Amino acid sequence: MRKIILSLLVFILLAASYLFYDFKTKKENFGYLNPKTEKKNSKILYPKDLDPKSFIALFTENYNKDSKLNFVTMTGDFPYNWVKPNDVHYLISVMRSKEKCCGYMNTFSSFISSENGEVGGFAIIFLNSYISKTKINMGLNCNPGTNIESVRKIEKWYQKNH
Repeated sequence: MRKIILSLLVFILLAASYLFYDFKTKKENFGYLNPKTEKKNSKILYPKDLDPKSFIALFTENYNKDSKLNFVTMTGDFPYNWVKPNDVHYLISVMRSKEKCCGYMNTFSSFISSENGEVGGFAIIFLNSYISKTKINMGLNCNPGTNIESVRKIEKWYQKNH
């Protein structure tokens, strides 16, 4: 009995050390897969490293209409005041867009959605954050669609303030 327990402990120790070694040497497992090139981007993405225009560009560039899974994984929170005044004009210009793009997925999400996002949906989220002066919170998964009622409210706000 003692030999069996000792053998199991040695096996578990060897397996754990291999997994630790494999994890340390293969850090390229982090990042996101570009579905068009099917190459892994090993850079960990943070919202703070992007602005609204580059966020939307990244999500549209990585969209693959032939794939059922279209999402970009990011870690970290969006900073306060992430949308700047000079981003508003661009976001207004794309908020009616129904162009399909990848959805947002937080690294802590245990759910993988097969839904797609829309460029206008993300623009609406970003503009609403700017208008209400609140921090963007997309939760663990976000695949927003373009909502005409939200577009109308934003257009009224824009006409009053610009």
